[in-house]
Amino acid sequence: MKIRNILPFFALSIIVLTVSCNESEKYKVTKDENGKLIAQKISEIKEIGEVEETLPTIIEFTSVDKGFSTLSEAIKTAELTETFTQDGGFTIFAPINMAFDKLPPKSAEKLLKPENKERLATILKYHIIPSVISKEDIVKAVQEGGGSIPLKTLEGSRITASLKGGTVYLIDKSGNGGRLITTNVEASNGFIHTVDAIMMPKE
Repeated sequence: MKIRNILPFFALSIIVLTVSCNESEKYKVTKDENGKLIAQKISEIKEIGEVEETLPTIIEFTSVDKGFSTLSEAIKTAELTETFTQDGGFTIFAPINMAFDKLPPKSAEKLLKPENKERLATILKYHIIPSVISKEDIVKAVQEGGGSIPLKTLEGSRITASLKGGTVYLIDKSGNGGRLITTNVEASNGFIHTVDAIMMPKE
């Protein structure tokens, strides 16, 4: 049987997993050779003492990591949970909590209200690429593109990727943006790259 280990959760946030003691148990936590925590989703028990492990979906990653608590709330408010759980290749530039904190005072609070869910959904989709791309793919495309490359988002418009000192930066239509922090985190339905700012599509 092929056993797959799940990549470590992001070092910027604390892993919080609740593991039940019955057959509905969904996650377990182990350590790799370097002592780093690895969260593993148990998908199917084949026989006593033997489990087949699979990667979690994007939404499962973000929902159990405290560093994405605001993003997780935003996904639920925007009613995009199904988008982040369905099969298919996605890349999400996942804003950490600090990214939401950088918004103007009370902007995040306002966006997270149910009456603003359509605008919130538009913003979140602007952080999703409907294909799987690694940091290396982006770097190569930027280098071949003369310093920047437009990436078409699930929202429909484009976000610009550029490179400075080995760091990938994302720029929105207004010229604002942030940088990728943790990259190439693999989920069962795509890649996750963490970003330290919120990019805004045109209203």
